[in-house]
Amino acid sequence: MPATESGGETSRNPGRFLLDLSVRHSLLILIAILFAVFSIAEPNTFPTVNNLRGIALNQSVSALLALAVLIVVVTGEFDLSVGYVLGFAAVLAADLSMSSKVGLAGVVALVLTLLAGAAIGLISGTLTARFRINSLIATLGVGLAVSGLSVGVSGGQTLSGGMPHTFVDLARTKILGLESVVWIVLAVAVALYLVLVKTPLGRKMYATGGSEGVARMVGIRTRLLKAGAFAAAGAIAALAGVLQLGLSGAANPTYGSNLLLTAFAAVFLGSTTVRPGYFNVWGTVLAVVLLAIGFSGLSLMGVAFWVEPVFDGVALIIGVLLSRSETRAVLANK
Repeated sequence: MPATESGGETSRNPGRFLLDLSVRHSLLILIAILFAVFSIAEPNTFPTVNNLRGIALNQSVSALLALAVLIVVVTGEFDLSVGYVLGFAAVLAADLSMSSKVGLAGVVALVLTLLAGAAIGLISGTLTARFRINSLIATLGVGLAVSGLSVGVSGGQTLSGGMPHTFVDLARTKILGLESVVWIVLAVAVALYLVLVKTPLGRKMYATGGSEGVARMVGIRTRLLKAGAFAAAGAIAALAGVLQLGLSGAANPTYGSNLLLTAFAAVFLGSTTVRPGYFNVWGTVLAVVLLAIGFSGLSLMGVAFWVEPVFDGVALIIGVLLSRSETRAVLANK
């Protein structure tokens, strides 16, 4: 159905318009409902400024990792290594700046860490795009190798103390009442949104994810594009690791992989809103907020800590099911 006819039909049918609007902003509606429920259930703790600021601060790294996952998913692939890259980046940045043999300045260590993350992502992208290895298998193998490197660099110990203030300043500098890590995540989200929605590169990425064969037939260099997407995801995951280092002041070699489930859940849940049927930036960000509010409220109500992975796992399953139904609806309307 042409867009003009669809718009006319919607304008003549207020019920259809409201339904479309509710679907497009479903996560925002759920966020409002959960916020109201937890505010009523825990009025002295949940709706406070300190709790909301804590949610924003604590979920910044998870949001950044979800954006790294999103870049690759848009092209039709999956990257299971980004969680391990996050942990490795924190360890590498700490080791480069703390080591008595190297002792690099914080800015230099930061740049080298981001380059290392991009290089790891490029390896995953090359294995997937050039050698045609299934992305789940390729990135799982790369991720396991990276986890071994994390242990090797750190000696299996949590690295802390003696680091330059660069990482702490990068993550914790207050700007308009919020830590800088929140603004960095917002800046990355805006930049990624502009690339995906407002540039030919973004349209090529969506085309590749929709049908790589068709995209190749119209002249899109799908292999190069996918490799670039993996490299960008690795760099963003490395940035998330550096920010985690700045927030916590320590680098745990096992940290990062535990955030992967939440990241994928956010990406798939996000595809059900804002641009239903499409993986998109603001839907992903809203999904991170939804998951964070849900677990924060449950925690304040005294729910056991093991509920979080259950909550995230159920959210991922629901997100995949809803994403598939939304995609079918989009294809049916074309």
